[in-house]
Amino acid sequence: MPPSSLIWEDADISNAQSWWLARSRSEATDDARDFVSAEDPICNYLVGMVRSGSGGTYLVIAAAPLSEAVHLGDVVLTIKDQITGWLVTPLDSATRGYVRRWRRGRDWVLVRRNFPLAIAALLVGGFLGFLVTMFAVTWGLVGWSMLGAGLVLKYIADRKKSEALLGPWERFVVITIAAVVGVIAASISVLTLFWN
Repeated sequence: MPPSSLIWEDADISNAQSWWLARSRSEATDDARDFVSAEDPICNYLVGMVRSGSGGTYLVIAAAPLSEAVHLGDVVLTIKDQITGWLVTPLDSATRGYVRRWRRGRDWVLVRRNFPLAIAALLVGGFLGFLVTMFAVTWGLVGWSMLGAGLVLKYIADRKKSEALLGPWERFVVITIAAVVGVIAASISVLTLFWN
């Protein structure tokens, strides 16, 4: 398919209803492909995506930082050029480098914004491990301490929901792993102190 056969439709920038900035549809292959340019608000990039078929998932094939351009239209043109280049050479190292840089930047933002959540869960897990190994087993209050720690962890997850950028299952995994690490570290520390 020659790249010139892509006809782009630009979104009305004044209308905030559309999530895409430019889109095109290609019927030249056996399965129709949609090309979309949209803004990633997490790390201030513009990404170009392709979707094969009507029910397929989007694959990011182009990326450009918004901070390096004076006008949004310049970045949209850059994404269109990268998508056109991807049609000719899908394994172009320059375009793949931009996409890798976008992925690394996005991952860094997600880790940075979820770090307080993980630290809070680690501290609660550490306190739970200390409580269980020092007192709860002797006094028969293991269930109550775990219930209390669970309520605190749920409160932390609900409170950080707006800033965390992760869905409920991802937050659950982050909190669970951090709390388990905290419990293990505290339990090992206490048992090491009192082993002899």
